[in-house]
Amino acid sequence: MNASRGLATKLCALALLTASGGLLASACADNESSLFVRMRMARSGDCTVSCSPGELFWTEDAIDAAYVGSHSATILVGNQIVERGNSDVLRTETSRVQLYEAEVRVFDMEGNAVNDGYVVPINGVVDPGTSSDAGYNCTEVLLLDGATMDALRLQAAELRREVEVVTTMVLRGRTLGGQEVETAEWSYPVRVCFGCSRCVDTIPPTCCSDSSSEDCKDQEDVESACPGRRGTQDCRNLGQTCAEYIASFDR
Repeated sequence: MNASRGLATKLCALALLTASGGLLASACADNESSLFVRMRMARSGDCTVSCSPGELFWTEDAIDAAYVGSHSATILVGNQIVERGNSDVLRTETSRVQLYEAEVRVFDMEGNAVNDGYVVPINGVVDPGTSSDAGYNCTEVLLLDGATMDALRLQAAELRREVEVVTTMVLRGRTLGGQEVETAEWSYPVRVCFGCSRCVDTIPPTCCSDSSSEDCKDQEDVESACPGRRGTQDCRNLGQTCAEYIASFDR
């Protein structure tokens, strides 16, 4: 038994010495440290995102399930695999990571599963790190799919209060050198309500469903919130008055 352990130790030590650029065989290193989720990026006033660890981020999302059928978030992903390319010896860079899927699960605040989990495609290339600094890029991840949103909408409507859940995700990618990598599981809270946002009807209310008449043409648009934040709703985006729209969920 001791001889076997000694042999395994020597083999891993040999792999550590011969691995080029610090990219280790999966038998000797845990790839969860190579690729990681840094944070959920915030959206600025025009709802754009800057993909950098120095930019603003959000610590939770708050959405109204009456007005969204699913919910996605922009996630900043880091790559700690160091650069391996070398133009002097014509060695190509193989440490960039191509993201390809996310496994998402949703739990209530007691840890009970809200859904069975799902896997969704993602995209983006994360550049390798330089020295002690990781490389970064963003990817869009579906935090709440349609089926999960339907269940949370029903629950929030029945309870007449918001429902708090935690989404967990594991992101997976593949280096240009062919090595599979994935992040450790990362959690993010989302608060879901039903009909708690302010909804504005036009004057006259008939413009909600038909804004082509002369009485409706000069009305100002209602400024909406960025995805991930609750905001005022415009009845013209619903095609009916606010009351009619909310009542349609009871049919």
